Amino acid sequence: MVNVDHARRPSLAGRGLSLAAKVVVRGPQLLSPLLPVRAGALLARAVLLLACTAGFARTLPHKAIDVTGPRGRLRGEWVGVAPEPGRPVLYFLHGSGYVGCTPGTHRGLVSELSRRLDRPAFSLDYRRAPEYRFPAAHDDTLNGYLWLLARGHAAEDIVVMGDSAGGHLALGLCVQLRELGLTQPKAVVGFSALVDSTWTLSREREPHVDDAFMRVRAARKLTELYTGSDHFDDPRLNVLGAVGPDLPPILLQAGAAEVLSADAEAYGAALRAAGGDCEVQTWPGMFHVFQLPYRLLPEADDALDNVEQFVARVQSQSARKPKSA
Repeated sequence: MVNVDHARRPSLAGRGLSLAAKVVVRGPQLLSPLLPVRAGALLARAVLLLACTAGFARTLPHKAIDVTGPRGRLRGEWVGVAPEPGRPVLYFLHGSGYVGCTPGTHRGLVSELSRRLDRPAFSLDYRRAPEYRFPAAHDDTLNGYLWLLARGHAAEDIVVMGDSAGGHLALGLCVQLRELGLTQPKAVVGFSALVDSTWTLSREREPHVDDAFMRVRAARKLTELYTGSDHFDDPRLNVLGAVGPDLPPILLQAGAAEVLSADAEAYGAALRAAGGDCEVQTWPGMFHVFQLPYRLLPEADDALDNVEQFVARVQSQSARKPKSA
């Protein structure tokens, strides 16, 4: 599918939130790399906590999970009523930068997705940097997916979603499943997903946008607390180099004013060229993970409507396939 560009000016709320992000998020981010590692991580977590919980979101009931999964300890939470085995579910992977945020910071967005798609969500609490480095978060992501399968949820009943670094984890999960010969999920949705963990694409895009949320130099310093600087050839990180027609249908959404719009566009073009199904949608003037304050932004509400439509399309196409397929 071709990229979808909503050709209208940003809303007044969108312009206001972009300005707030420049002050609250981008400013301290410039300071973070200058601090000792632990202090910088703590500052980043505090700023991201504020940014992710400022949308006055409504949350569904949630239940903490701390169990032994197929590959070790697994933590997270069910958002909505914990489902019976076999029921369709969302599997959500939060951002930010492999360093900040938790299932709690994203509970509002996950609750809204759960309501809209009428399925409960398992939100993973993966290990974060700098305490845990690559591949800890990727191992946890795979462990969570295998746990859902072990509970009795078929791969075709799982839609994986993630924002920012969580989107990178979602795309990396598909690569891991391919290597293990396991069935891919029904679909993947990425909100401002990181694709190029070297940040080369973003660096090239940076002079052409006014990103309200990040500067590439600071963002790379943050993610390298997890990735290091010598793992970029690993296909779990180099997801752009691992596209193929065997991947599930993917929807990538991004703000056109953020540097990671370049990642979404590059991944979509590469996957479509490889014979896969990837829809890319960008919104003029919108910032990083603009879907989080969905109660404040008409653009966010519009984006989540499109997520509903995408999942419905994937389900409809699957239902029309003959059983032998």
